[in-house]
Amino acid sequence: MSFDQILEIIRSQNEFIIYALLLLSAFIENVFPPFPGDATVLAGAFIAGKGNIGYLGVLTSVTIGGVAGGMILYFLGRSKGRDYFIHSKYKYFGKSNLLKVESLFQKYGTAVLAFSRFFAGVRSAISIAAGLGNVRFSRMFILTIFSNLLWCGMLIGLMIYTKSNWRAILDLVKNYHMVLFALIALVIVVWAVMKLWMKRRK
Repeated sequence: MSFDQILEIIRSQNEFIIYALLLLSAFIENVFPPFPGDATVLAGAFIAGKGNIGYLGVLTSVTIGGVAGGMILYFLGRSKGRDYFIHSKYKYFGKSNLLKVESLFQKYGTAVLAFSRFFAGVRSAISIAAGLGNVRFSRMFILTIFSNLLWCGMLIGLMIYTKSNWRAILDLVKNYHMVLFALIALVIVVWAVMKLWMKRRK
């Protein structure tokens, strides 16, 4: 779905429905990826720039939706257990992403949760891994709020700064995700090589 289509769907609604749609889209993006959640945030900021709704309302809605989605996955991780997700056929929650996230947790811990919203493609697995690792509820909840506020606030801030130049922002986010995936892959490879090397030395 293109940005123009998302924008048309959202701005044709009244204020209450707009906020509800923003909240729902942020929730779906976390629980059922992939979903154009960033584009929806930008669409909400675009409408706010026209004066139809408020920027604070947009930020609040998408933060609540994102946190709700992340916490549901967290509780799923705590209740289902590691084997359930390791053998899952759903690739976003399956073995590959879970192993990536677990390696990141081992190396960076709290920072992974604090910036989980910045890890496109694996942020759902991060919430699950937090549940599997029995991360304290209060810690998970606070860091999830922080992460969503930071990312969505940044997107809204860029819309304000660029005078709603959403094309430039979407391109920036796309390039960021490409670089991020490359860095994550590099970290995992280096970690695996070092672990193998240390094992052979022993």
